[in-house]
Amino acid sequence: MTDWEDLARECDLWASAGRRATWWWRDDDAVGWTPELGTLLEVAQGPVALAVIPDRLLPDLALKLPSRTGFSVLQHGFAHVNRAEPGRRKSEFPDSRDPAEIRAELAAGRRRLEAAFGPRFLPVLTPPWNRIGGATLAFLSELGFRGVSQYQPRPEAWVHGVKRVNTHVDVIDWQGGRGFLGESACLDLLIGHLRARRAGLADADEPTGLLTHHLVHDPATWRFCEKLRSFLGKQAATHQLDPAEAFA
Repeated sequence: MTDWEDLARECDLWASAGRRATWWWRDDDAVGWTPELGTLLEVAQGPVALAVIPDRLLPDLALKLPSRTGFSVLQHGFAHVNRAEPGRRKSEFPDSRDPAEIRAELAAGRRRLEAAFGPRFLPVLTPPWNRIGGATLAFLSELGFRGVSQYQPRPEAWVHGVKRVNTHVDVIDWQGGRGFLGESACLDLLIGHLRARRAGLADADEPTGLLTHHLVHDPATWRFCEKLRSFLGKQAATHQLDPAEAFA
């Protein structure tokens, strides 16, 4: 069972090598102001990227969120609706869709988030279900996006002129009841990516990404997130990146 001592040893190895283990935090599916979102910002106590669904954006989010600090807004698709053909894995932007329709949706979504959040909005697309067709990737830069964020280690840092910064530790067990994945399993994912970066088996410059979904967190999930944030904050070799810094 992977535990916190294992994470401490991995951090010590980074420190011994004189290297800095960067990480960042992305939270998906924000649409309105909720108690859960308030808890997220309190637990994070630092920079967090909120992936907001433009077509579901509620007025209270744009009214209440700007008064808070420590957040950036990313674009979480457009409507978070599955547009894949029957039998295919869920995706809002599969290659089977009309590119003109996708372009129109993404542009409209970006305008909505820019108007609502101003400089807090980063032109970074986080596709629902972390899936996006190659045809859509190819024209993101033309629409003004400078980044894209999915899941698992990136194969390359840049794709069609946009920077890819992924996440690697999803704390939710989507296949087993949508509860907490478990402390040991989450630590295993975290240490695995840090170790791969340190050993040159993954892009060393890609910050390790924590992925959360505040609307479905149970108490165990919140406890883990708070403990992880506190633990990493005390390690000399770790550094949490602001989302704007990650996509600079």
